[in-house]
Amino acid sequence: MKRFQASLCLLLLLPFASSFADDAAMAPSADAEPVDKAAVKLATQAYLFSYPLLTMYYTHEVSTNVPQNNGAGKAPLNQWAGMHQFPKAGFTDVVRPNVDTYYSLVFADLDESPLYLSIPATSRYYLMPILNAYGDVIQSLGTRTTGQGALEIAFVGPDYQGAIDSDLMVIRSSTDLNWMLGRVAVKNDEDGLAEVANFQARLVARPLAERNNPDYQAPLGEVDPKLAGMIPMQMVDQMDLTSYLNQAMQLLVENPPYAADQPLLEQLSAIGFEPGGQFELERFNAATQAALGQVPAQVQAQFAKMTAAPPVNNLQNGWNVTTSGLGDYGTQYFLRAYTTKIGYGANQAVDAVYPNAAVDSEGQPFNGSHRYLLHFDADKMPPVEGFWSLTLYDKKGFLVANPINRYNLGSMKDLTYNADGSLDLLIQADAPADNRSNWLPSPPAGQEFELTFRMYYPKESVISRGYVMPGVERLD
Repeated sequence: MKRFQASLCLLLLLPFASSFADDAAMAPSADAEPVDKAAVKLATQAYLFSYPLLTMYYTHEVSTNVPQNNGAGKAPLNQWAGMHQFPKAGFTDVVRPNVDTYYSLVFADLDESPLYLSIPATSRYYLMPILNAYGDVIQSLGTRTTGQGALEIAFVGPDYQGAIDSDLMVIRSSTDLNWMLGRVAVKNDEDGLAEVANFQARLVARPLAERNNPDYQAPLGEVDPKLAGMIPMQMVDQMDLTSYLNQAMQLLVENPPYAADQPLLEQLSAIGFEPGGQFELERFNAATQAALGQVPAQVQAQFAKMTAAPPVNNLQNGWNVTTSGLGDYGTQYFLRAYTTKIGYGANQAVDAVYPNAAVDSEGQPFNGSHRYLLHFDADKMPPVEGFWSLTLYDKKGFLVANPINRYNLGSMKDLTYNADGSLDLLIQADAPADNRSNWLPSPPAGQEFELTFRMYYPKESVISRGYVMPGVERLD
């Protein structure tokens, strides 16, 4: 590997970029040159455009930094990385990991080689989307689309022109960097050990030319000690603007943007942003340099603002519910970047919908100081063909340590239903006196948190927004 629409559809990039430019433009003194607001706006656009690309790159860097499949979601480049247990507190490779499924991942760089992929038949619900370097789902494999039978795949990059066996399904990506993010439904670790480990053991990923080589041995991966313990998203978020944009422009060479991106890229060339280009901060006056330096922080602040106060049309009783646009973003660059920030690897809505909440039904932030209730009437259970779950995260999107190592509740768990068929989920720091099977532990008093609800293979009423999420009620 080389080291180098829904209501949100209305959130066009330009108003956000203009806002950033205004916020970042510090008032110069009377004898100073003014801030070049146009340059700040363009740099903001470039930052948002590149955010998924940088995140994909550093996720690859960190997640392939092992000699072999470690059973915890990491493996060398172009090899299956299986997770044989659920993520727990302390897992930071990706934000908002789910604890409903075992992950089966391939961090692919098709510049190295086209890949042969084999997925065995299974009776389990599973979903294996392939995301390109920009976070778009280019193919969704699994129960909904390809059924439960075995699949034999040739996965090739944008420039591959070689021969492909006629019996293979061909998936061509427009970028070299890609991520196959497979999920297989699992009830608990015991269930996974008995059933899904066998499925994972039969997954195959190897160079296409080695498809029929019985003696093929996967090479050991190279390990860079400097990457040990690094968190991909933090690496991206902490980059200064110059380093960020220059890294992005190198990645654009082998991960070409779409034709629809060309109007934006033509504008961005005014600040030197183009495939293989070079961004030079020194070309701008001192006031503009200072404003440009604030762009990353300004974007991150807007991400936080969006989480805390989603668009009104998206809200359902405190939940931010997006039912279109995810996984196929087109030129919705802010939505694409924001989704990368809060839920990198998001599926298309037809495969999964992810209501997120940072506030209760009264609009107050969730806090471990309080007890909460999420109630479903018997006739208003989440309508899914697959399954649903509720997971708690800290404000950074990571799992929260708790004494019983329970991070989610859901339809695959042994929940206790009320006599009338309704369901109460209890979210609080201390164990309840009863109904412990329905208890989702929250962080200690004083610590804020967020909730993500997942509906896998949602029914049409979810997509059309006919089904409305109930609010999370604060009890004290």
